[in-house]
Amino acid sequence: MAPSKFSVAILLLLLRLLILDGAESQFLCKSSSCSGVSLPAVRFPFRLKNSQDSRCGFQPDFDLFCNNRSQTILTLPNAGDLVVEFIDYRFQRLWINDPDQCFPRRLVVNSFDLENSPFVSKYRLEEYTVLNCSYYVDTLPFDRVRKIKCMSGRNHSVINVPNRDLKAVFAFLPSPCNVIATKRLPLTGMELEEGMVVNWSEPDCGYCEMRGGDCGFKSNSSAEIECFNLPNGGIPRGAKYGLIIGVAIPGVLFLLGLVCFICGKFKAFARLNSPSSYLSPSMGRQPTSAVAGLDGPTIESFPKTILGQSRRLPKPSDTTCAICLSEYQPKEAIRTIPDCGHFFHANCVDEWLKLNATCPVCRSSPEDSSATSTPSQTVSMSMPTSPGATLRFRHCSSGLLPSPPPSSRSLSSSHSAEKQASNLRKLINYMTVL
Repeated sequence: MAPSKFSVAILLLLLRLLILDGAESQFLCKSSSCSGVSLPAVRFPFRLKNSQDSRCGFQPDFDLFCNNRSQTILTLPNAGDLVVEFIDYRFQRLWINDPDQCFPRRLVVNSFDLENSPFVSKYRLEEYTVLNCSYYVDTLPFDRVRKIKCMSGRNHSVINVPNRDLKAVFAFLPSPCNVIATKRLPLTGMELEEGMVVNWSEPDCGYCEMRGGDCGFKSNSSAEIECFNLPNGGIPRGAKYGLIIGVAIPGVLFLLGLVCFICGKFKAFARLNSPSSYLSPSMGRQPTSAVAGLDGPTIESFPKTILGQSRRLPKPSDTTCAICLSEYQPKEAIRTIPDCGHFFHANCVDEWLKLNATCPVCRSSPEDSSATSTPSQTVSMSMPTSPGATLRFRHCSSGLLPSPPPSSRSLSSSHSAEKQASNLRKLINYMTVL
C-alpha cells in the first residue's frame, strides 16, 4: 500500500506542476463586448473595464468601457470620449466616431488631438474653413465642398470649404457667411459624420492574428508579448481522416470492382475457348467411362456403300450425315455401323471410330457385334469424299450442335478439303469428352 500511495502522491505533484506551469506560460482572456453581439469584439490589446482582468489589456490607454447606451467607449487624453465602431486586429486599425454621431463638431468646435495616445492618423491633412450661413444652402459648386448636416438646421447651413476653393465659394453663395473656424482636417475619403480610422503600432499583434493565433502576455508576471494557439500547419487531423475515408473507400471499391470485372472477362473468354463450351450442359454432365477407339481392320469390317445417282439409302428418311450435317450426295461413300444400323459418311465415321468405340448417335458399342460380322463388300470402288465446308455450330432444342455447312459442290479446291478434315478432327476431339 505504501508504494501505491507514494505513486499517487507523485502523480498529483506532477499534475499540479503542469497546471501551474501552464498558468504561468500564458495569460489569455476571452473576447467580450458591450452589446452582447460580436461587434466590436474586445480582446487583447484592448479590455473592457469591470468585465475583464487588468492583464487582458496592454496599457490603460487601451481600456474601454460601456456607456448607458451599450456603446463601446475609448477615452483619449486630448480628444475625450469616442465611440469604437469597429476594431481590425489584423491590420491594427480602430474606427472611432462621436457618441452623438456628429464627429465634425468634435473636429471643428471641440478639441481633438491624438497626441499622448498610442493611436495615429494616416490621413493627409488639408486646410479647411468652416462657414456658418444664415440661410439654407441646397447646392454647392464643388464635390469637395461639403455641408455638415449634423451642425446645420432649417434656417442655417454649416459648410466645410477647402481654403483653395474659398474665393469661388464666396462668389457662388448668394450672401456672405460667417467663418466659424479654420483648421487642418483629415482627408478621410468619407463623410465627416461617419468618423475616422486611427492605427496603433504597439503591441504588434497583427501577424499573430493573420496566422490565426491569440496574442497576449507571455505569463502573469511578464510584460513580453507572445502568440499562442497557432493552428497546426497543413490539414487538420480530422480533415485528414475525413479525406482518407472519403478517398480510400471509394478507391478500394473501384479497384475491387475492376478486379471482379477483369476476372469475369477472363472466365468468359476461357469458357468460350474451351472444348466443353461447344457442348450442351446436359451432354457435358453425363458420366462416361473411358473407351478406346477401334482399330483399322475392325472399322473396315463395317459395311460400306457407294451411293449411286438415285442416292438410295438404307433409311430413306436419314438424308443427312449426323456427324458433319451434310446431305448425302451421289458417289459418296457411306458406312453403316452394325447392330444399331446408323450410317454416316465413311470418312466422317472412320475418324470417329478411331477415337471412340461407340455409335455417334445412339452410343451403342459395335465392337461385340463386329467380332462375328464379315467384312462388307462395296458395290463399287470407294470414291474420294467431296470436300466439305468448315464446320460451324448452332443452337437447337437438344443442345449445341454443328450448323449445316454450305453445299459441298461449291468447295472443290484442295485447300477446302484440308480445312474440312481439320474441322472434322476438331469436332471428334470435342465429342470425345462425351
